[in-house]
Amino acid sequence: MPGQGPGLFRQTHLIASGAQNWISQPLLAHGKQFAYASTLAVYIYNNEDQQLQKITGYQSHTITAFAWNPRDSNIIAVATNDDHINIFDVAKDESVKKLKMPKRDVVQLEWDPNSPQIIRCVAENTICKLNLDKNMLEQIRFSPPGGHRITRMVRNARLSSMCAIGTDKGHVYLYNTDNGVHETVVTNYKEPIVDLDFDPKSEDYMLIACASGQISMWCVQGAFNMDPKKKEIKPMVITEFSRQPAGLCACKFMPNMPGTFVTASDRHGVLRTWSVSNANPMNMIKLEQGKVHSLAPLQGVESGSKLSVSFKTGEVSIVDVRTRRTRWVTTGGHTETVFDCVIAPSDPNKLISASFDGTVRCWDMRTKEQTACFFTGDAPSGRLGSDNEAHQAGRGALYTCAISCDGSTIAAAGFEGIVYFFDVESGKALKAHRVHSGAVHRIVAHPLEHGVFATAGVDARCCVVTRDGLRKALNHTMPIQGCSWDPFQPDIIACGGKDGTIEIWNVTNEDHQSIDKICDKHTTKVYGVLYSPLVQGRLMSVSDDKTAKIFELTPDGRYTARRPVTLEGHESNVRGQAWHPEIPEICFTGSWDKTVRTWNSVTGQCLQVTKRHLADVYAIATHPARPFIAVTCSRDSTIRFWSTEECAPAAKIRAVLGKDATSCSIVGEERNGDEHKRLLGRAAGRDLGEKMAASSSDGERFGAAFAALSGEPLAEELWHLATIESTGVKDARGFGATGISVPHRSEVESLVSDRAARLEEARFAKTRGGDKKDVALRKAATLRLELGDFRAYCELMKEIGEWDAALSIAPAVSLEYWRRLAGERIKSMEKDEDADVERLVHLQLAAGKVSDATSGLVRAGRDEEAFTVACTAAEGRFGPEIAEDAGGTPSPSPLKKLAPLGGGGGSPPKPAGPLSPPPAPGHHARVPSDGSGAGGPLDTLPHNLDGSLPAALKARNSLPSLGGGVGKLAPLPPIAGAGTLNKLRAVSAFGSLQTNGNGHAVTAHGDGGALPPTPAGAQGVVAAAKKFIAKGGVDEASTVRGAQAAARLLHGDVIGAASRYLSVGNTREAVRALIRGSQVEMATALMRTLPDSSPGSKDAAHVLACERAVELGEWEIAAEAAGSIHNVTERSWRLLLVRARFAATESDPSIVERFDRMCDATRDVAGAWEAGCGGDAAESAVLHALVGEVDRAASETVHAVNDELGRNGQWNAKALTRLLEALHVVSHGANALKPVDPVIRAEVTLQRCYLSALVLSSAGYTPAANALFHHARAALKQLNKGEARFGFPHAVAMISIHELSLMMGHHPTEAEEGLAEVAEAASVPVPLREIAARLHANLTATSDIPREEPALPAMESIVPPVGYNGAMDWKAPKMTMVDALRTAKMWDAAGAMDHAFFRTPQ
Repeated sequence: MPGQGPGLFRQTHLIASGAQNWISQPLLAHGKQFAYASTLAVYIYNNEDQQLQKITGYQSHTITAFAWNPRDSNIIAVATNDDHINIFDVAKDESVKKLKMPKRDVVQLEWDPNSPQIIRCVAENTICKLNLDKNMLEQIRFSPPGGHRITRMVRNARLSSMCAIGTDKGHVYLYNTDNGVHETVVTNYKEPIVDLDFDPKSEDYMLIACASGQISMWCVQGAFNMDPKKKEIKPMVITEFSRQPAGLCACKFMPNMPGTFVTASDRHGVLRTWSVSNANPMNMIKLEQGKVHSLAPLQGVESGSKLSVSFKTGEVSIVDVRTRRTRWVTTGGHTETVFDCVIAPSDPNKLISASFDGTVRCWDMRTKEQTACFFTGDAPSGRLGSDNEAHQAGRGALYTCAISCDGSTIAAAGFEGIVYFFDVESGKALKAHRVHSGAVHRIVAHPLEHGVFATAGVDARCCVVTRDGLRKALNHTMPIQGCSWDPFQPDIIACGGKDGTIEIWNVTNEDHQSIDKICDKHTTKVYGVLYSPLVQGRLMSVSDDKTAKIFELTPDGRYTARRPVTLEGHESNVRGQAWHPEIPEICFTGSWDKTVRTWNSVTGQCLQVTKRHLADVYAIATHPARPFIAVTCSRDSTIRFWSTEECAPAAKIRAVLGKDATSCSIVGEERNGDEHKRLLGRAAGRDLGEKMAASSSDGERFGAAFAALSGEPLAEELWHLATIESTGVKDARGFGATGISVPHRSEVESLVSDRAARLEEARFAKTRGGDKKDVALRKAATLRLELGDFRAYCELMKEIGEWDAALSIAPAVSLEYWRRLAGERIKSMEKDEDADVERLVHLQLAAGKVSDATSGLVRAGRDEEAFTVACTAAEGRFGPEIAEDAGGTPSPSPLKKLAPLGGGGGSPPKPAGPLSPPPAPGHHARVPSDGSGAGGPLDTLPHNLDGSLPAALKARNSLPSLGGGVGKLAPLPPIAGAGTLNKLRAVSAFGSLQTNGNGHAVTAHGDGGALPPTPAGAQGVVAAAKKFIAKGGVDEASTVRGAQAAARLLHGDVIGAASRYLSVGNTREAVRALIRGSQVEMATALMRTLPDSSPGSKDAAHVLACERAVELGEWEIAAEAAGSIHNVTERSWRLLLVRARFAATESDPSIVERFDRMCDATRDVAGAWEAGCGGDAAESAVLHALVGEVDRAASETVHAVNDELGRNGQWNAKALTRLLEALHVVSHGANALKPVDPVIRAEVTLQRCYLSALVLSSAGYTPAANALFHHARAALKQLNKGEARFGFPHAVAMISIHELSLMMGHHPTEAEEGLAEVAEAASVPVPLREIAARLHANLTATSDIPREEPALPAMESIVPPVGYNGAMDWKAPKMTMVDALRTAKMWDAAGAMDHAFFRTPQ
């Protein structure tokens, strides 16, 4: 049976589907989660960091409604258009019940909060009650009048028996679910009711929203009232809000903002916030995603004022209503089946996808962000659509897409027979051409000729087309679905037909006859054909007969009649197909059975079955420049990224150690010692050796290796960062760089400045799909602010009319600048007849324009206030008036480039006056004489240049100096202090280094001091930061990046975690993250690239490489790696271990002898092996195992370990880890099968697990540690059951205490429970019970401190490699003993172990 684990085809990321917009409420929020419905699945995210927690998708039909169980957030109900309601248990990842409804169209579901077995639904315009326990469906007595369609049904959160029902004729009813009584609320609205919502803080109030824009609040306290005295009280309207433009689509109360609700429109991207006490909206929130579809406020107090929003484009965002800012947004996935995806031939980082939703989307494979979206409705032809219908789902629905070989033109086609063309550079749709009379199922780009494509149509024609129209048509006798150009003979094209045959054509022939027809045909329709890029004449076909076939053709395209290889195993129609770009034998197929299969195309063997998609897999894409990355798309509307690097598992370690990667073994074959090339593609087989040889640094060399051999799209990013760290900032990426997800701290200024400059171009031009001017400029202003260019921020905010924001930041430039800006604002308000007089007068007073303020008050009839102002002015209490020409003084352009990091110039500001008190406690004092600033509560505000700030303000703020003249301001601190700007978005995610007035680097955090002087310019930034941190300085950029890295590691994104550590120079933690993520080769290369990151790291890199090579069976390079170790004793010890394990693997004595001679030569040390490898019990045991005395080796090792563990206090960690290596040797290969005393063998297992758990303790409480402690306890319990004596000196409880003490910092709740159990167990020895009681008391003493338990990994988007040692997940199966022991080996080999954990519990 082929494997079904992640191995050969492992998911590394996914682009989620967009939210569908043809059901009324695709968004729901419950507890600490929110979710949206796509076509076939429900996507569940957590509120805290918006990570994708789960995709539930067991249905094969379109979702029409879904609802959350109000009592259990793990249970959801989903209705589909095949008249089924599915009940899912999200935690168990299973469908617990599936009910078939009568033929009814279920459009809404609502779970009864008091009866979890009852679900109410709107079906066929009636309300039904579904009893899950009895599987009964009952129609409720109430139904709307004839001709009415129910548009909304909502329940009163405070009075659960009350439901409100709205119809498309403008009627609203209340229904009592307890007794069936209903009551009419209103019948005079003429437009459909688009939303209803009850006040979450009161049972009496309800909002009604109509499509016409009418919004009203009703009091319903008298509804269903049976009290005769109150019987006359009827629901009544208490507020009619100002009418909104047509298009109103949603109206929701904010649970954590009493009296506040939000409305949205499906005509634009503006949200309006309202107060129930005001008929007019309070604020507007502009959202760049465009037309809104639905709203769902997040639940729980911790969610604050956050609101989830879905858009017509399918995007979903989280908006903070209070701050009016978007906090998170999805990448904007397709909203319908994704039928095709292809990687641009000219750019391996650009992915193109086509969907039934009528769009072609471009993606950056490194960041997974959408870079462009083309609509078939934009094609310049009235017959094909217009701008007004560009977003209409289904219009111009697409089955296939392709991008020209030069990357300039995208072509796409679908069921209409029309070929659509899009210009990549301009982003515009070109003229579409109808070249087929029926559907087109495949379009492929010519491999050499720019802008030329071939199409396969059901009208039995294969057409060669360009953006100018039809070039040539090849007529078949049957409809065709697939076609493929021959990469070796580009004039030859193969086409697959409906009758199962394949015809080969030469498009240059004038006789319009095919070259050949393949007669060994499929039994039914051929859906696709694809030539091998590596073997000339090799052709793969996929068919509806559930098979794929491999044919061999001659170079001129004729069939050789050699019997094809048939790939059998799929359970349904086969659709997707791809060849591995480096390994000629390997190919992949995707099917309607939801699986992707990996095959050996020569033998027909299925090597791997991968099932992660939730529906039909339609396409598989690969690229020769990134040969170990694959991309798939599916009817589940997702696009998924995969690593295929395990198809050639030894390629990476061979490249890291300088060996020929192309000679590595491939999956499913034995090496047999031959060195012929197995990787034959462009990236590894042809170019890799030259690129590595031409590299000027280790970072570049390994970057080239992992770009060619890694299956991780972010590997390129990590090695950019490693190169910067190893060579200095000369290799930093600057203006114009793209696809950067984790910038290095030295790159931040140029990259962010470039982004800001691009956004600022919106003032000159606006294209469809781009940012509107105000949105773009607001983004640019924020970026300028994050870079410390306060003047540019103010000017940009002024330009878009946000004067208040500009004036609030203006003092950061100078007080004079603020007064000048205030003067401009005053002039603009004076010209505005509708200006707020109150605000105008206040601003005039603050700006010193007292006479104008007085005149304004007099004109307003406020004489007494005018008199007060005049008296105050007479005493000189207002500041000087702004000069007449001040307001017109031009300001420097906000488009001016920022000074480079480290650039100085200008005079330092004047120090604070004699009245200045010393800095507040907890803040460093001002650095004397050099003008560099000291952090303070308002250290976000730089000193003004002319010293005009009042002395008291100077003293309070302790303002830092500027980095030059006006406009060249010190960047914002990474995490602002408790000042006026402390709520602004911080720059810490990009780094915290700044420059002071002398060009010296400084930190910008509130509690830190200045860095020591460093050479001016960016070259000194990285070194200065490292020196500062080494001296104990607080680097907030590292703190923030560390938190980000921990989150990425928690969710399985190992490369992302390591990249974030590297971006601030933390190589040690980057290596540790890579090892925990089972990326051993990358960790080894990183240690070799940056050997100074920790003492002995270069030798540790060789040890780690040796261990990985042994694991892969690459014995010769394992010996070479061990022979490269500088320390003579360690070198001899590692070579001895390699010899012993090889001897336990190889049965031929002559081969073992030859290998021993090679190891002896590699050792390069005179004298015998005995006593040259440490001279201890571990060495003796390995030597015994090497000569076949495994029983003696095991006995000696076990007794030595028991003797050491029997000591109290600190154990000899070095001796125990060497003994652990000996235990691994006696358990390796044939040694594990040799006769050894069963008790000794059991103790070997016990000691291996226990010592390995201690080795991993420095990594925290991880899945591997959990598994090893578990297996150690199990082995000891088994020994205790036997009658034979054994020597392990500790009880089972001590292993538990060791584990529980490690858990205390990561899982305190579980640790507290476990320690209490041990402390109270009568069977546990008293000393251990006392230790457990003390630990429990220490943990209980901190119980009042809020405990932040780690969130569960988001396993839906990333599937970590086997042996991933990230976050502990109690619900996941335990890691196998083999994988856990392997993880501990690698952790020890890398030098990451902490000796402090080797001791008896205290």
